[in-house]
Amino acid sequence: MGTLHFKLLQLLAFLALFSIPSVLGKTGFDSKLIGSEVVTEKDDSHTLYGSAGFIKCTSDKLVEPVGTEEISELLQKLNADGRPFKARATRRGRHTPNRFACPGKGGSAKSPTGENVEVNHVDDTTYSVTILLHLMNRVVAVDHGRHRLTVETGMTLQNLIDAAVRNGMSIPVGVLPLYVNLTVGGVISSSAHGTGAGVDSSLGDIVVGLKWVNGKGDVITSEMNDEKGMQEIRALVGGLGALGIITEVTFQLLSAGALAQVETWVGDDSNFAADVKQQLETSTPHMFYIWRPDLGSYKAIHFKPLKTGDVPIHPYHPNGRNAMIMAAPQEAAMAMNAHMRDDTLDFDDSSPKSDVLNAQGCALSASILDIAIFHDGDMILQNATIPSSYAMIAEECDPFCTWDHSYFGGTLEDVEFTFKLSDIDHWVKDVKSVIKAEEAERQKLLDRRYGVGKVKLCLNPGYFQFRFGKGSKNLLATTAGHVEPVLYVASTFFASAYITHLPPKMDHISQVLEQLALCKYNARPCYGKNFDRAFTHPYCHVRDNFPNENIVKLLDLRDEHDPLKMVINACRPYRIPSTKYVKFSFLEKLKK
Repeated sequence: MGTLHFKLLQLLAFLALFSIPSVLGKTGFDSKLIGSEVVTEKDDSHTLYGSAGFIKCTSDKLVEPVGTEEISELLQKLNADGRPFKARATRRGRHTPNRFACPGKGGSAKSPTGENVEVNHVDDTTYSVTILLHLMNRVVAVDHGRHRLTVETGMTLQNLIDAAVRNGMSIPVGVLPLYVNLTVGGVISSSAHGTGAGVDSSLGDIVVGLKWVNGKGDVITSEMNDEKGMQEIRALVGGLGALGIITEVTFQLLSAGALAQVETWVGDDSNFAADVKQQLETSTPHMFYIWRPDLGSYKAIHFKPLKTGDVPIHPYHPNGRNAMIMAAPQEAAMAMNAHMRDDTLDFDDSSPKSDVLNAQGCALSASILDIAIFHDGDMILQNATIPSSYAMIAEECDPFCTWDHSYFGGTLEDVEFTFKLSDIDHWVKDVKSVIKAEEAERQKLLDRRYGVGKVKLCLNPGYFQFRFGKGSKNLLATTAGHVEPVLYVASTFFASAYITHLPPKMDHISQVLEQLALCKYNARPCYGKNFDRAFTHPYCHVRDNFPNENIVKLLDLRDEHDPLKMVINACRPYRIPSTKYVKFSFLEKLKK
């Protein structure tokens, strides 16, 4: 274990002083990495489990095609059979906590022991087919002259980077998400992104061509230089597979050797929104922020693309890359598992060790905020020059990721919303107001019990993330219709996988902020991160937060390409009666 984990080991030594035992062991199910897939031992010929444990999906049939024609033949046969069916393309170990990618019965799988399973009602007369694309991971074509690369959509981002570098190309700074073991098709279809205010900041932004199979089984090639093809691409990028299944993508890349300078520092959040805007104006559009309003601090990460002729001011590390997502040491997994288990059980701050648990929570949160963001092997990099292909992306961590509940004993509740960057001042103010109001009552309780100022209350271990993007003409992407830069705000906080009958202690704050985003800021929830509740709010409907003309265009295209509606209708989110938001009167005040 290298220098990179020094801060975390310090924290573990602190936790060891309290000698909290861990329940981490062989309970539950292990996972293993196979190619681009993370396969749990509970996966079988009909049922798949998500990597973070929030979802299980049972289909009548799982298929593993090796090419576009095979998918075409499958869908043509399903249409010819005349039986109602639903088909969705995905992968094993998918990183989505909602049911969008599940054509059949979907339920909760949060507990590693399989408890708390709730299956939503589906029409049993509809035949469900899950199409796994992991075998479709090849390079299809290389255009060296125009720096274009065509790949199959089952390819992972790591494979995409390797293919680009191998063929003398570079991935632009900011277009990749954080984690390397996502698939090209999943990233494009779910509107996943990197960071870049008003500039290319997602893989969807650099797509110039798609091959796909529509709901009738027709194979279609769409290109951006053709009007009809451009409209189809705009429907497919961020479109959740609403027209069909994307099988190949052509990207516009850069020449070999593109570099980026990366810089990090921690700041006081007293003027957080103003700091962000000032840094965007003077530094780079490619920024990433980790924010802890309860701790009064943030970490800024800047990615500065270097132009031809620029002289790097920081040392060059050809093997340098993002370190935000790494395999967690077993000691860290055990410590976090034990803390989240006991802290969740102490939901009302009444246990004999509430003071210890709150101190641990604050220490964990501060330590996570302070962990290095970049590395070169065991060397921590605060400021460095690294290849642009690796500036944003972090390496593979499965099956030892912090969201792998079978190893970690916990997981990450990671939700995200997209809205106008110009709303950042109001959003930061509202978040601080909500947290202050919610923490006040619990802090009074701790002060009465232990004495004023003796025990500090903190949010759960984790952080808020800020990233940036540009508006797009894609019909259903979360950036759709915006003409100004957008702000992506994510809350990423740990939860116990073993305590399934209680939410994390401060989880209601996250739910209030979700409602605030939907109802006051007309935000769009991330398709790859958010839970079903964000798409089924009884009063603030996601569909209303998109341009209506986009919905009309998408439905017209769907009627042309998928008349039998073989894919789940992403434009009319289904309702789950058992999912409820908390009521919070302070929200009504903030809406005014």
